[in-house]
Amino acid sequence: MSFVNINWYIALAFCLVFFIGGRQLAEVPGIAPRARRATGFLLLLFALPALLFPAAYLLDPVAGAPWYNAFRAVNRVELLSALIAPVAGYATYRRPSAFGHAAGYGQGAASAGQYRFDAGGAAPVARVLKPVAFPCCVLLSSVSFARPMLRPLDKNADFDSRWADGILMQSIASDSGPAALMSVMHRLNGFEDDERAAVEGTYTDRAGTEFWYLARYAADKGYRYRFFRAADAAGAPVPSVARVSLGALDPLGAEFYIALLARAKDGTLTVGDPARGLLELSPEAFAARYRFPGLALAVSTPKRAGAV
Repeated sequence: MSFVNINWYIALAFCLVFFIGGRQLAEVPGIAPRARRATGFLLLLFALPALLFPAAYLLDPVAGAPWYNAFRAVNRVELLSALIAPVAGYATYRRPSAFGHAAGYGQGAASAGQYRFDAGGAAPVARVLKPVAFPCCVLLSSVSFARPMLRPLDKNADFDSRWADGILMQSIASDSGPAALMSVMHRLNGFEDDERAAVEGTYTDRAGTEFWYLARYAADKGYRYRFFRAADAAGAPVPSVARVSLGALDPLGAEFYIALLARAKDGTLTVGDPARGLLELSPEAFAARYRFPGLALAVSTPKRAGAV
């Protein structure tokens, strides 16, 4: 089963409209070359946010940065991926040739030869890029939405919403993210939701859950959130959701989510592990069990109206 973000369809529609708009803008006759270059530069700046979306899958420092996860957690922000389309359409344009009109050729000759790429000797490059420009825009716009389709969950997966000591136990290997988040929200004010609904609401796939979708789900349920970077778990806020691995216990280094629920004065952490349940771990025991890369999602309830 695939829980596909519906914003993908909107992004594809925007991509088509923006690409056509870029091509139409480029083909307006009578614009000076300097103005065309300035327009192209502005469209390129306009497209820069779209380049942030594949960055998470190419650069680990970006994927683990609080600012990036906060950016991606904004509702519908992935629609900005379609901003690559206007500059792609503009860059592959063909415009009216000044030579065809200046020479006073007949209508037939003008229609046959009046369009060319606005870069002199770059015409062969344009001929190569033109047919692949729009497919590349579609591909780039789809990067943020592709995981659930490429790695769908087992259609026979059974979600039993099983709680133990206030911890939601994960029903499948890849839904530790929703389970850990639900454990944190339950700790805050007793919140409970159907496990399958949480998995669907966070677009979980066979590889797991994107951190920013957890934040978005929490916000949708009325919670506040903030991403933090900490040197170790002792500096991480509580309650929060943290992405960890088993370190030396797992040579493959597969990451999953746990809930950091409370911290005692002596540093002992109360941990909600969706696979193991409620744990009380000293800082040394935590470090021996988990490898904490440093990013945590702190969750809190909104202040009541009139509260100081």
